[in-house]
Amino acid sequence: MSAQGVRLLDSAFLANVDGRDKSFWRFLGTLVGGLLGGLICGLLIGGIAVIAFGVLSAPPGSPLTALPGRIAGLVSSNGATLTSTLMLMVLAVTTNGPLAITFICIAALISRHHVRDYLTAARRFRWQMLAAGLLMSVLVIGPAVALGQLLDPHAAPPPILSLTPSLVGRLGYALGAIALLIPAAAAEEVVFRGWMLRQTAAVTRNIFVLMAVNGVLFSAVHGEFGIDAFLTRALMGAGFVYMTLRLGGIEYSTGAHAANNILIVLFIQPLTAQATPSAGFSWDALAQDAFLIVAYIAMAEVTARWAPLRRWSRADQTLDPPATAAAEQFA
Repeated sequence: MSAQGVRLLDSAFLANVDGRDKSFWRFLGTLVGGLLGGLICGLLIGGIAVIAFGVLSAPPGSPLTALPGRIAGLVSSNGATLTSTLMLMVLAVTTNGPLAITFICIAALISRHHVRDYLTAARRFRWQMLAAGLLMSVLVIGPAVALGQLLDPHAAPPPILSLTPSLVGRLGYALGAIALLIPAAAAEEVVFRGWMLRQTAAVTRNIFVLMAVNGVLFSAVHGEFGIDAFLTRALMGAGFVYMTLRLGGIEYSTGAHAANNILIVLFIQPLTAQATPSAGFSWDALAQDAFLIVAYIAMAEVTARWAPLRRWSRADQTLDPPATAAAEQFA
């Protein structure tokens, strides 16, 4: 195995993965209890948030009796208007956020881990690391997104320009996307790169298996099985696994994940509840996917190796694995 592979196996994020995480009954209990409890909390809080959004976004003097029709209209417009796409962002956060929090708390309770174990190997969550992942993704992936849109003759106008002609509305849309999509990405990261990655690592320490399993499951849960969308998300998930292991926590992958979603809703297409029609396989799409995974790995390596960025992002604050004892049982 390469030296890089050994470093990933010895990731501080996996240092305390042990027999508790190997238990099938704990895994099953977490999956059933976490999903049921999370869905109940997510649906309840998401429903309340949508009702509140409908009330707050209604025209002045609008009667409450018109609220159900207004909410139904926003749902049916499916991101075609500024108000509709903002409502979908609010729904994503208020549904996925409580679901993820409930799930990970139940996982920690059943496995007798600290909740922090599913977030970071550092002593506290590193917000600078999240910001580094966000900014690096914008700087590296952003130009590729812009170039792709400029070269595509069939590309629709950027949502930030087409959803509203108002400068204030565009600014509000951009700020809303940033404020809402970061916690939405964190909810997915804590479940997939937090809990699922550690559960898989309790069974195998093969880096390629960890990246493949996590990437495939991450892609599958989004429900888009066209070869183009599925492969892109699977490679994204694999890249997020690399970031998590290399940098000792989900902070960086959360920032990169959020940046991807923010770039999409600002410059490619607004958030929608419907699956994007598959464009089928193409060599151009494959090249873009290859660029994406290479870029994610390179970003993690630059952050881990470049001293100024490493210090600023707090990448050097991960705890050292205790004599790599956790990894040795898989040797």
